[in-house]
Amino acid sequence: MNKNIFFSDNNENTQTFDWGEVLWLHEPSNVENQRLSAALVKIFSKSKHTSHFHLGEEQLLYVLKGKGLHKVNDQEKDIYEGMIVHCPPYSSHEVINTEDMELILLIVYTPSKLEDIHQNLSIISKHYTLKSVDLEILENIQEEISNLLNLSIVITDEKNKKITEGTYLNCFCTLCAKHKSCEEEDYSSLNQSLNNNHKIFTCYYNVITLSIPIMVNGEIIGYVKCGNLLINKLKDIEEKLLALSKEENIAYEEILEAYESLPIVLKSRLYALIEALTIVAKYITEIIINSMIEKELREKNNQILEKTQEKLYLEDALKQVNLKLLKTQVTSNLKLPRKAEGVFSTIEKIEYPFSMEIGLEKYIQALDENNSIQVVKRIIFYYKDRNISLSKTKNILDEMVAVISRMLYRETDDIEIMSKIREKYKGSIFYSQTYEDLTQCMILFVTEMTDLLRHVLLNGTYNLIEKVNTYINENYYKDLTLNLISNIFYVSPNYLSTLFNEQNKISLTDYINKIRIEKAKEYLKNTELKIAEISKKVGYNNMSYFGYMFKKYIKATPKQYRVENKNLR
Repeated sequence: MNKNIFFSDNNENTQTFDWGEVLWLHEPSNVENQRLSAALVKIFSKSKHTSHFHLGEEQLLYVLKGKGLHKVNDQEKDIYEGMIVHCPPYSSHEVINTEDMELILLIVYTPSKLEDIHQNLSIISKHYTLKSVDLEILENIQEEISNLLNLSIVITDEKNKKITEGTYLNCFCTLCAKHKSCEEEDYSSLNQSLNNNHKIFTCYYNVITLSIPIMVNGEIIGYVKCGNLLINKLKDIEEKLLALSKEENIAYEEILEAYESLPIVLKSRLYALIEALTIVAKYITEIIINSMIEKELREKNNQILEKTQEKLYLEDALKQVNLKLLKTQVTSNLKLPRKAEGVFSTIEKIEYPFSMEIGLEKYIQALDENNSIQVVKRIIFYYKDRNISLSKTKNILDEMVAVISRMLYRETDDIEIMSKIREKYKGSIFYSQTYEDLTQCMILFVTEMTDLLRHVLLNGTYNLIEKVNTYINENYYKDLTLNLISNIFYVSPNYLSTLFNEQNKISLTDYINKIRIEKAKEYLKNTELKIAEISKKVGYNNMSYFGYMFKKYIKATPKQYRVENKNLR
């Protein structure tokens, strides 16, 4: 194949890399309804297109010329002329030219459509901004996306003022910003195919930034920005850098090295990046909405509590008296057991299932709804099978509801909740006409009890954080995020983040990282596992990020730590 037919030096659609060249044959003119990109890729002899993560691009490769190796998620495959290879979305991907001749591929890209987030904006007020979201939540989102993309991310307000400090800032942009203000302009040739609110900017040195709006009620309240990357190096870049060096008195070698470190990405990846960042922006909007709902609910609850506080104090005192009276009445009706028969003891002439009641309470406390239902069914069947009258069975179940509902008071210290559920099911038991009615009534009772414990008990302060701490300690090796943990414990990310900081005096992210690093230290000291294996075992899929976090907390690399502690085994 004659290289001059395709890879012309003057072709504006050609991107040049250290490892080879990419000639774009087709790109979408409107990303809203066009998604396909196609290109010819040339990989120089004995070179490789280094491993990179396909966030949303699905790709087909057709080998036109040469031989090499293709790696997808660490699985190697020999490739040769005439072969077709598929590279799925969300996979790591690497192509190596093993021969002394060029390896030429025809590639076809299409970004996979990411799941959209539907926003319910009916209650949103204009005065809410990004400042209503806990800063740590925004920083966590930013850090996770940066780690995934290995690119700089920053979140700004609607006036482009930074809300978070940028992550993965390239040393060239950092160096340049110290000496002169950054002037960006629209990258018109690329912006033509984008949504009006999505922008690609470029600076004097051809460094690219993607800007995606965060919108509420159709108004822009901020931006997610991703940048410090190139799609091509300018032909006169050395002249421009030399001029910058002289103007700002910066060593030319230093600024050239910094510029050379800027990542060069394929143009097709820009479209996948834009789709991913759009989802991130909409996710942040969703967090704002949830924060606002929480705030409004808290304000309403506080108003209700203020108005009824005195009433609750009076009712509480009255109910305490009633509880003492109830205990006295129950005690007077109980006789000493003559002989235990299985799980039952005697109350006058009616057997009361004390052991089964204790078991039922344990199942409810463990939020085990299925086993709780089976227990109440067995209890009612027992009385029905022995021809115990319906009225006497009601008395037993009424007592059981009274006893088990006290669990709510013990766990929540809220006598109002206990009283309401007790009165509700006391009435339901009273009006039951058959054993089937009683069974349905008790099933509803245990179901509501487990729901209340799940949504009320788990919203307790220290109790909740203790459970979260335990969960993290037992699941540190999993892909833990603030959003995931908040979903597990039925609380909002904003609420959990604030509460966790208050109780543990440390952020949730730092807590997870410290647990992981401590576990990694144990592996490094006590095993011969490779550092890459240890990284995955403690929850870091990116080994370089593991190394970064380990050094941040331990002030040494994993390898240094292992060597220093080798003699301590």
